[in-house]
Amino acid sequence: MTEKEKYSIIVRPECRLVEIRFSSPLNLDLMEEALGQLRGYLAEEYRIKIISYVDRSRNYIRAFMLALSLFGYEDRVIFENKARYSKAERRRRKEIVRELKNKGYSAKRIAEHLNIPLKTIYRWLTEMGE
Repeated sequence: MTEKEKYSIIVRPECRLVEIRFSSPLNLDLMEEALGQLRGYLAEEYRIKIISYVDRSRNYIRAFMLALSLFGYEDRVIFENKARYSKAERRRRKEIVRELKNKGYSAKRIAEHLNIPLKTIYRWLTEMGE
């Protein structure tokens, strides 16, 4: 998947599964676009695995799952959250990153100390204005 692509689709006919891997957080328009390409697979009773940063409290996901349940398909769509940590855990880790940075730790040293990818540390530091 290139940076410009919004998602990739992988068909696994041996297990009747189609994986959609989104490169950015899931939204209604993006999900509609991707699932529109998969109508044939849904008709052939493939399962759909959606891999993205998923917030199940979002109304469009809840509405989508309700619509699937009306047709008995709710068990055919699987959501896999790419987020490694919950929001609360990310907030806690970001505070630790801030404290370590204030103590003079380099981004590389923070990444190694907390076992968090260096790219994530740089992104968090930028978000914090460090």
